[in-house]
Amino acid sequence: CSAGSASNSQVAVSETMAYDASSQKYDMGTGVMAETDSPSGSSLSSEGTSQVILPENRKLIRTVSLHLETDDFDSVLEGITQEVSATEGYVESSDVSGSRLTSSGVPAMRSAYLTVRIPSDSLDSFLAWTEEREHINIVNRSENVSDVTLQYTDIESRKKSLEMEQERLWELLEQADSIESIIALEQRLSEVRYNLESLESQLRLYDNQVDYSTVTLSID
Repeated sequence: CSAGSASNSQVAVSETMAYDASSQKYDMGTGVMAETDSPSGSSLSSEGTSQVILPENRKLIRTVSLHLETDDFDSVLEGITQEVSATEGYVESSDVSGSRLTSSGVPAMRSAYLTVRIPSDSLDSFLAWTEEREHINIVNRSENVSDVTLQYTDIESRKKSLEMEQERLWELLEQADSIESIIALEQRLSEVRYNLESLESQLRLYDNQVDYSTVTLSID
């Protein structure tokens, strides 16, 4: 993407699902805010599954939050972990509380809070899996899509400028004929290298956030 085509705005998507016990289906209300020159939105299939349609050639960071209920805690927790692995994602953090039974032998309330990272091209299939999974009731689902194309392009431009300056400094250093010039050039080279490493770190962070979407799951 070029800086001219980049946009400063964010694409925000929020979805809320309410379970209808009488019909055994999920009713879904979807609100979408998007830039007019970058088409985005959501589509609803005949099975009641929503899928976000994203603009192409953008640097987009997707984060999803799910609140789930289940009457088969252990099976659902294990299934989610296996599905994350199947998408070649990973569990970033996990916090499980509660025991299987109370002291009187009665099943106890249990909860888990997971943060998982899913490859962005597998996110929709993972979300569809949670919607179709038996013993899972989706209490709430929210999603946010942030467009960082402009920031990413700006960092790339600054990195390229610093790389060109670094090459020029090396050339000048080879031609330097005084101690003072050598010291000044080496100091500037050190500053340029530090700034380049900082920019490369920012690009790697953006790449990781774009390539791996973040999903937080609260399970009761």
